[in-house]
Amino acid sequence: MTFRRGAFSTVLALVCSGSLVSLAPAQVSDALRDRVGQLVVKLGSDKKEVRDEAEKALVELGPKVLPLLPETSAKLDDETKLRVAKVRETLGTAKEAETNLGATKITIQGKGIRLSEAIQKLQSLSGNTISDLREANGGEAANPSLDLDIKDLPFFEALDQIAAKGALSINFFNGDGSIALMAGAPGGAMPGTKPMVLYSGPFRIQFKELTVSRDFSTAAGTAIAVLEVAWEPRLRPMLLAIKSEGLTIVDDRGKSVASMISEQTDDTALRPENPASEVNLNLQAPERAAKEFASLKVKGEVTVPASQKLFKFKSLNAKSETMKQGDISVTLESTSVEEQVWKVSVVIAYPPGGPAFESYRQGLFNNRLWLQKPDGTKFEHNGGFNNTGSDGGKLSFEYLFVDVPGKPADYGLVYETPSKVIAIPLEFEFKKVPLP
Repeated sequence: MTFRRGAFSTVLALVCSGSLVSLAPAQVSDALRDRVGQLVVKLGSDKKEVRDEAEKALVELGPKVLPLLPETSAKLDDETKLRVAKVRETLGTAKEAETNLGATKITIQGKGIRLSEAIQKLQSLSGNTISDLREANGGEAANPSLDLDIKDLPFFEALDQIAAKGALSINFFNGDGSIALMAGAPGGAMPGTKPMVLYSGPFRIQFKELTVSRDFSTAAGTAIAVLEVAWEPRLRPMLLAIKSEGLTIVDDRGKSVASMISEQTDDTALRPENPASEVNLNLQAPERAAKEFASLKVKGEVTVPASQKLFKFKSLNAKSETMKQGDISVTLESTSVEEQVWKVSVVIAYPPGGPAFESYRQGLFNNRLWLQKPDGTKFEHNGGFNNTGSDGGKLSFEYLFVDVPGKPADYGLVYETPSKVIAIPLEFEFKKVPLP
């Protein structure tokens, strides 16, 4: 079993009411930052109902607004400081809560709903980023009206329904962590064909390809089944494992098809740049008399972060500054500048032997970080990283930021890391798969 990933791209799209608009990452954060700023101003309103509504709205935006809230030491009136502190406490608790590890349920119903409005709703309900890359790839970015009756459906089923009605295909390999919308046949299928797609919790599995080869000199044969396993981007999974004992394949004559154990790798580390992996299942060739796989069952598991901790350092100029939450600590060791590259050294300490540390020791480095000014302006991590050491329960990293405007003293560091990781099941069965 092998895994492949698609090429990187640098386009990010924000879906907004009335149209699908391509925006740079900084512009996306600007929209949220402006909204947070407006609500913070209302926290100091003379009217209690306005203050209450603003506080509720900030909480509903979720933990992602934590880095955008002003410090309580800022020049705020007492009421605003109190409200900001309450929002921080509420969202901090929410941040520690376990992530929804099942499928996000979607309800979008109505006639004449614009495609842009449907995608905006799909994003806001799920927390999954969706990019419109039709124009970037030479297609026409139409915005048709759709009649939708999506009621309590899993995210991917809702996405596929909207894509089908909007004459869109879906691409998971555009390199920015989002799900891309492309012009073309829904599901990426050829006109007149229907893609073979299954849904399992927060996963979407598509049977992409089946090839069979035979060695006439030895009468031996092999088969490769290519599956595309996609996940809701909000999950940011770390590891996908499908073991040989989790594969059960039977042809239409009731004969078992064995896996090629020696050619398989049990698991692979996943990165958030592409919310999917292509999985190659290496099999013995079915008998010549077989016309189809009556059943292809897969049982595996995906390791995901179940809760997060957020560490916020006020200045990049800090030297060996340590912040601790529970039994996890993060140390900002130093920041150095070499021409256009800033190198930020960070050390993370987990309890040795725990699942979070063991996952990271295996190379599943899936933390998020960004630079942030006191006014909330963010500069996303954009230059890769190096794992510089592992000693006991400590892991050391050097993160690279390229072409950052200003100087290190202008920024602090915000660092997000999983405090708990768990494995969730991935199980599915394709039936009546035609053999080539």
